[in-house]
Amino acid sequence: MSETRDALRTWLELLRASNAIKKFTDTEFRSQFGLSISRFDVLSALDRAGPEGLRAGALSQKLMVTDGNTTQVTAPLIRDGLVKRKTDREDARVAIFSLTKKGEKLFAKMAAEHQAWIADVFAGLSKPELATIQKLMGKLNLSQTGGQTRKDAA
Repeated sequence: MSETRDALRTWLELLRASNAIKKFTDTEFRSQFGLSISRFDVLSALDRAGPEGLRAGALSQKLMVTDGNTTQVTAPLIRDGLVKRKTDREDARVAIFSLTKKGEKLFAKMAAEHQAWIADVFAGLSKPELATIQKLMGKLNLSQTGGQTRKDAA
């Protein structure tokens, strides 16, 4: 029973920390760039995809949201000239999203700021402590949650 309670307490601490960091970064993104963390996530996924972009379904999968939610989040990014949407040559029903040059430039600025914010959040931890946290997180059994363990992701 004690192990179960310890696991629950640990999960709550992880959740509290994760939510606090997410709220902080969302507030910073909104105040400095006028974009939410959700839109940053879209830009990030498209940046990693490169110039070929991502099919709408793949983008939804990477963001772990529904196709409708992806459409909602990408529409303002398209309107603002940060993301372009084109139709797949082989299947006109399929949309492909990619960053525009303007989107690439903005994402680079946002990513640099994001990296600095996260570094500040973790500044109180030593390199060995950060490595320990990473190692411990990699040991979590996420396969039953639909998530990937570090071994699965490699």
